[in-house]
Amino acid sequence: MRSSKFTPYLSLIGFGLVVLTLSVHVSFKLGIEKGLDEGSLMLLSVANAVLLIYPLAWGIFAVIEFYMIWKEKQKIKSRLERGKMNKEEYSEQIKKLKTSFGINISYIVILLFQLGYVIINWDEVDI
Repeated sequence: MRSSKFTPYLSLIGFGLVVLTLSVHVSFKLGIEKGLDEGSLMLLSVANAVLLIYPLAWGIFAVIEFYMIWKEKQKIKSRLERGKMNKEEYSEQIKKLKTSFGINISYIVILLFQLGYVIINWDEVDI
């Protein structure tokens, strides 16, 4: 993995899962308000519960990705200290890693909010 090409793909996939989760959750809530038939509500309920839990499990990959980004940062820093990299290249690669850190950490924060929501509304999530 070259740090200049590193993109936090796992976190970006996680953001997609969160968006999908929110859309199904809103559809479920609107379905209850609009009075959809019981079969549709049951399917939306199951999809809602699964999608509320699955991104939390995907959070394991976010933590692994955080660790990978951290190790890459340490590797770049040690290359600079050993003189195998000039200061300009170092600052360019660190800037890209900071962007990756920002994406990854924001996904982890969203997961923490989602975990809080799942804990507070466990009766809703229970299939």
